[in-house]
Amino acid sequence: LTDLSDQRLAEERQRLAATVVDNTAEGVLVTDAQARIVSVNAAVTRMLGYSEAELLGLTPRVFKSGRHDANFYTALWASVAQTGHWQGEIWNRRKNGDVFPEHMSLSAVRDPDGQVTHYVCMFTDISAEKAQRQQLEFLANFDPLTGLSNRLWFGQQLAAVVQQAQRDGETLAVLLLNLDRFKDVNDSYGHQV
Repeated sequence: LTDLSDQRLAEERQRLAATVVDNTAEGVLVTDAQARIVSVNAAVTRMLGYSEAELLGLTPRVFKSGRHDANFYTALWASVAQTGHWQGEIWNRRKNGDVFPEHMSLSAVRDPDGQVTHYVCMFTDISAEKAQRQQLEFLANFDPLTGLSNRLWFGQQLAAVVQQAQRDGETLAVLLLNLDRFKDVNDSYGHQV
């Protein structure tokens, strides 16, 4: 008699893991030890615009945006070599040429002898979050109607310029323009007018 329960359990866990990877919203990309792509999930093809067949055998350099210098990648790989992991923000390029930000996690997979056999990269497109953050920053500092600095932002900028002028021994002039009954125009005709 042969007890197959351990084998069935292992097969079930493997099937479950594959299902999770295939259905997660995060992009999951697996490379071999030489960083050649061996597997991608559907989220990678959806986010980057490549089919799995187009990516197999290539390196992730195909996604390189040009926004990071050699020092960035040196530090990234040094972290992976030292700790087995790197996590952070990186800008990559889609197949259509669009450059976008992503939050990425890169991990080394080691065999029982400690040798790297694969790298697993998981990432999420964070362009929507960055755009929302920029919009909130804009609304916090600028008037949405005119696009001009709001009072708070103007006060901060004016204080900084006054401080710099004092430090440099320069004179400074401030011109204040007031539009009579501007509020009445807004209230009567609306912001669009």
